[in-house]
Amino acid sequence: MMTMTKSNYKKLFNDDPWESLAEGCYPSGRRLYLNDERFWVSIDALGKVMFFVHEVGEINVKALEGLASIDVQIDHDFLGATRICCTLTDLDDELRTKFSIVAKDIAYNCSQYSGHELLYKVQARIKSWANFLKPQRSGLSEAEYIGLWGELYTLSELFLNQHTPSDSLRFWVGPEGKKQDFTLNKLAIEVKTSFSSEARKITISSLEQLDVITEQLYLLHIIANPSESTFGHSLKDLYENCLSIVSQDLSSEIIFIQKVFDLYGKANEKQLNSKNTLIARTLYEITDSFPCLRYKDVPNSIAGLRYDLLVPGIKEYECKQSIEEVIKHG
Repeated sequence: MMTMTKSNYKKLFNDDPWESLAEGCYPSGRRLYLNDERFWVSIDALGKVMFFVHEVGEINVKALEGLASIDVQIDHDFLGATRICCTLTDLDDELRTKFSIVAKDIAYNCSQYSGHELLYKVQARIKSWANFLKPQRSGLSEAEYIGLWGELYTLSELFLNQHTPSDSLRFWVGPEGKKQDFTLNKLAIEVKTSFSSEARKITISSLEQLDVITEQLYLLHIIANPSESTFGHSLKDLYENCLSIVSQDLSSEIIFIQKVFDLYGKANEKQLNSKNTLIARTLYEITDSFPCLRYKDVPNSIAGLRYDLLVPGIKEYECKQSIEEVIKHG
């Protein structure tokens, strides 16, 4: 994905694409994306904001159905052209802001296509944003919640203080299913988070997590304590802090949302708002003698494993550098 600076973002998109548009102005509207005349925004007769893609050719395509908060229709009332229209059915201001992000992302990433492929790509991208617009909030497992809190804490309080938003998000590879959570050039960092009741052990859930594939590998152990006070960080606090920093650049904002929302969109209200106070964070360097299981130690017939490291037993591997120094110079 091409990176856009804030100044380019201002030139290519309006902050509020629907600003000053008249209610009921559809089928006319305003250009959404200055680099492509096929992407437009409008407002329907009920005052609901929408964006549409106007492509030359009578294209046979079926509209998406069953998406919460948005309605997708195919408009064939144009001689020699086909429109796909996406309308936000909810008038909530927060959803309108989210819908603006979705519309800009779709225009930016689908403008390279044409014909049937364009309309297919537009609908596929709309579908990929559905959970962002209307999160499921079904709840995370305890392990998912603690793990996401730890990764967002590391991104918010460590990486974004040392590196640019685009670099920080590039380093954060955990959501992509990579072996470790953060990879910086020649080093990698695996983040493990424990609540204070489990602070004496670190659970390693796969062989890959401590598999050294870079020149240096570190294990960052974060210990936090659930807190009823106003101190500490909730999942929502960490998410919003990251978003406030990365949102200065459109592509970084979109990358962040896409990386985090599969899990963040599942978190229920209690998980979003519960505060956790940092107790300690310890960095360990994974050397050849570090007591862990590696592929070479395990028979091929073993497909996976999970084990616990006792914290007192790995004290000698504590890194002499601080986590801030490692991240800054990594």
